[in-house]
Amino acid sequence: MPMTLLDPTTAIFAMLTLVASPVIPADTSQPISCLSASETRDAVSDGKVMQPAAASRHAREAAPGEVVRIRLCRLGDDYVYVVTTLKRDGRVARVTLDGHSGKVADIR
Repeated sequence: MPMTLLDPTTAIFAMLTLVASPVIPADTSQPISCLSASETRDAVSDGKVMQPAAASRHAREAAPGEVVRIRLCRLGDDYVYVVTTLKRDGRVARVTLDGHSGKVADIR
């Protein structure tokens, strides 16, 4: 069976389907609730947030490496992308971006 490559947007949405549990950062009193793949597609198509591929580019600029996970989440009334990158030295970085503008809110 031949292997087919997914375009970046399809691959990102495929990664989003793997996420089911909410993420709660240690330094915030508000829990982050991550959206499902279909909810993410709806938010993107409604213009509430940028495309996941654009968020991925912003995250790689802030923390260079391979994007291994990207999630669209709600923090209060705001949308944020939580992007996990794997750096060349093996370290993992978690970049939190504003869902609409792509501005980096936090890097861990």
